[in-house]
Amino acid sequence: MGRIRESDRLRQCAAKVRAGDSWLVVVQGEAGIGKSALVRRFAASLDDFTVLWATGDPSEADFPGGVVGQLTARVDAELSERFPSAGAPAAGATPHAVGGQLLLLLGALQESGRPVALVVDDVQWADRLSVQALGFVLRRLWADRVLTILVTRPDPEGSAETLDRLLRSSDRAARIDLAGLDDGEVAQLAQGLVDGRLAPGLTERLYDYTRGHPLYVRTVLAEVPTEALRGGVLERWPVPRSLRIGIRSQLDRLPQESRELLEALAVLDARVPLSTVGRLAGLADPASALGSALTAGLARWWPMEEHSPVALVHALQRDAVYAALTPQRRRTLHADAATLVSTAAGWAHRVAAATSVDPGLADELEQSAMDEAATGRNALAATRLLWASSLSDSREDRERRLLTACAQSLLTFLPTWSARLRQQVEDCSPSPLRSCVLGVLDMMAGQFATAEAHLTQAWQEALALPKADWVAVLAGTFLTNITLWNGRGAETVEIARRTLAIGDLDPATTDFTRAALATGRLWDRGPRAALQDLAHLPSDSTAVRNDSLDTLATRGVLRLFLGELSAARADLRIVAQRDRQGAGSKLGPLTVSLLSVTQYLAGEWDESESVSDRALAVAASQDQLLGDAAARFAAVCVRAGRGEWESVRLHVDRLTELTQALNAPVEIVYSCLAQATLAQAQADRPAMLRALGPLLEEAPSPGRGALRLRYKPFWLWQQSLLVEALTGSRQLDAATTALGDLQQAFDGAGYLRIVIARLAGLLAEARNRPQDALTVYEQALTALAEADAGPDDAPLHRAMLEHAYGKLLLATGSASRRDAAQWLNTAHGRYTTLRATPFIQRCDADLAASGLTAPDDAPSQLLALTERELSVAYVIASGRTNQEAAAELYVSQKTIEYHLSHIYAKLGISTRRHLAAALRRREG
Repeated sequence: MGRIRESDRLRQCAAKVRAGDSWLVVVQGEAGIGKSALVRRFAASLDDFTVLWATGDPSEADFPGGVVGQLTARVDAELSERFPSAGAPAAGATPHAVGGQLLLLLGALQESGRPVALVVDDVQWADRLSVQALGFVLRRLWADRVLTILVTRPDPEGSAETLDRLLRSSDRAARIDLAGLDDGEVAQLAQGLVDGRLAPGLTERLYDYTRGHPLYVRTVLAEVPTEALRGGVLERWPVPRSLRIGIRSQLDRLPQESRELLEALAVLDARVPLSTVGRLAGLADPASALGSALTAGLARWWPMEEHSPVALVHALQRDAVYAALTPQRRRTLHADAATLVSTAAGWAHRVAAATSVDPGLADELEQSAMDEAATGRNALAATRLLWASSLSDSREDRERRLLTACAQSLLTFLPTWSARLRQQVEDCSPSPLRSCVLGVLDMMAGQFATAEAHLTQAWQEALALPKADWVAVLAGTFLTNITLWNGRGAETVEIARRTLAIGDLDPATTDFTRAALATGRLWDRGPRAALQDLAHLPSDSTAVRNDSLDTLATRGVLRLFLGELSAARADLRIVAQRDRQGAGSKLGPLTVSLLSVTQYLAGEWDESESVSDRALAVAASQDQLLGDAAARFAAVCVRAGRGEWESVRLHVDRLTELTQALNAPVEIVYSCLAQATLAQAQADRPAMLRALGPLLEEAPSPGRGALRLRYKPFWLWQQSLLVEALTGSRQLDAATTALGDLQQAFDGAGYLRIVIARLAGLLAEARNRPQDALTVYEQALTALAEADAGPDDAPLHRAMLEHAYGKLLLATGSASRRDAAQWLNTAHGRYTTLRATPFIQRCDADLAASGLTAPDDAPSQLLALTERELSVAYVIASGRTNQEAAAELYVSQKTIEYHLSHIYAKLGISTRRHLAAALRRREG
């Protein structure tokens, strides 16, 4: 009844999906308000859609990927087997890896020509991995016909914030807030439930009494005799203003067998075969007992499905039925249920059946929990350990299991669960584990000083034990996060070294700790020294095993910092590829961001922009701030170079907010570099110097000599920007010193040889020594010509060198105008290939100032391609199939096909071979 406006909104969104758009609809309202009924009725009308349905369940919230698994379980088995990570994510699977597989599955489903509807009921109970993966998918539905409907209650503990973020991130999203029925709709509902005419004024009183809550209306009407409803003899409502009491009253009026059936359903708390419920209730004919429960609106039945499953209609009804059970009846039913369900589901029933402490069951639960933890199911391990704690007969076991449960929960990086137990944690006896848990709780709450104190105490005490165990490893791992976050490299190295010395670490933990050690060395002594800590890796990145991806990612980042672009790109690409396939490296999200930065420096701007877009989506799927800065910086690089000022400013502002919120060296470096890169693209040297200010040990000022950078990551890049900023700001002595420091630190490898040559020439020009500048430029360009385009060539910096040389030749008359114009035109061509608009404009202005113009080449058809089309074009031209391209770009095959059709039409071509040729012509 009713819901006309809401139903119309859902139909409008479905129509837009049929027309070619993806849409997200969030249906929100309190329990029992009719959300599921509305969405079920609407989904039943989607005859031309492939509908995938899942329901969040509080008992399954600890199972990673459970909701996504429900969605894929409704797909043909042969099809779903092609995308295994979506149906059964491996332990440690990342949201973007699961989401990427789900995107491919959605693309395959659309090949039939039918749009797809994803419906997830009770999102507030969905497991975290599924929610993150769905969020990733929603951000990557570029050209798909997918309608996503998420049904949820208002939730103050996290899911509401996640959904709000999703709604804000899309311009194709709608929210439907479901309230109670209005008085006319209540009248309709009452008339539909009662035979004959209702007494005058009764529906108005019913509306006032229930405020239009549909489940409450049904419950009240079920209690009132039909004669009273028709005859108007009702003087007061027969139930108090409590839905639970009303449901209990309904239950009392049912036949005994029906009550027993409903009690069994309440204990099982799941959609189960009718025969299973009958066995638990001890009923010879459960179908007969089901009839009255169906009539009362307390049960649902799916007789046409295999095993004839049944379930209670609503969680509120389940709670009321369960609460009405006597303790003995409840215990008996749980004990019997444990023998009827799976082993995994049986644990909860065994715990519920326990009447007092049970050391034997507690031991079994602890062993089961540690087995789950070994496979990466930390949330599930935490729940079972908490149960084990409650069943322990000694204080020592009880506290140890409670603290271990909190530690396992914190490994999921969701502090809410453990934060609720903080008082119990603080009441435990002092121990390294207690200090460790308190430290991690403080760290996740942003209280870093107390976090470090607790973790240091835990680590030192655990190391002092006769045999250091996993507590020392856990404390050491989190402690390295804090010391690295504060840029304290030497301390990180020592903590990581001693943690590794404990031994018996699993391969993934060993690799992550090695990566932390190398990163600490980077902050302490720089990237060249840090590479020595990674000498165990094979030189060929393709030969690196999946359990060494964190150290491989670290090696790629160090090589980037050294300017060795080709080697960095090889390492980072392998990590990104394996991570996309589900390897689940901890540094995978950061890898995507820094791969984009590497491609920017190497002149692969279209690919860089595409990868930075993926990096932002990956960072958003993590629901953490700590991965956001690198992705934002990556997004700034190409966009600044192309003069997309509005987009750049949004990312720079976000980086500023992150820096203010976290005030950590990592965020400071990324924020300052982003602002300086923007100022460089705008040729605003004073702004560059201001942007670099927080990176300096002392604030820059005219007349000051040496200026020292505080942080080692990106030191060579920082220093090159500093030299340019000081030169352009006429602080020439400081610039000379800074250039000397840069030359001394540079070991001759990588693209920075081009940068240093240009900076040396600019400084000579600023000191009014044009001939010296010309000599520097000419020698550098001659060396580049002899070497041809090396693996670490950086087209933007090479073009800037050529631009400076041609401009100075014109200004000094040291060469013919034709020869000088040749260098400016060469630079202009490189800028044009990159679509570096502000650089092109400055080159045009320098040519015009001398009466010259750039060659009037026909504009490339490729310039008509959008950013997304260029992303698809480059991946397809590299030889990927549509599915391989979709996997790499984290989109569906449908998106690839959609964009390819537009690319071919715009370029006037029809094959992939022609596409590759067009891209080669553009790069030439």
